[in-house]
Amino acid sequence: MKTKERINEAMGGVLFIDEAYSLMDGQHPDFGKKAIDTMIKLMDDKRGEFAVIVAGYPKPMQQFLDSNPGMRSRFDHTFTFYDFTVEELDTIALNML
Repeated sequence: MKTKERINEAMGGVLFIDEAYSLMDGQHPDFGKKAIDTMIKLMDDKRGEFAVIVAGYPKPMQQFLDSNPGMRSRFDHTFTFYDFTVEELDTIALNML
């Protein structure tokens, strides 16, 4: 129910799930599986009505995307954001000042 509520709130907008792989944690495996299954079904049923962004560290996110046979095909794009170097952070800080 909570998953459906969050998706209904995202209609016409974006559902952002940070550390999405936490849905697969060992503490609540039934909840996570149900949440993922519900999300995948509604992503199909409501295609084009809302966007889903899942975020997290690369290795656990790969495991998350592999956790359900249909998961990977539901996401059109994958982006990897690399850590900034010290020089890049210095440039950003100077530009902000």
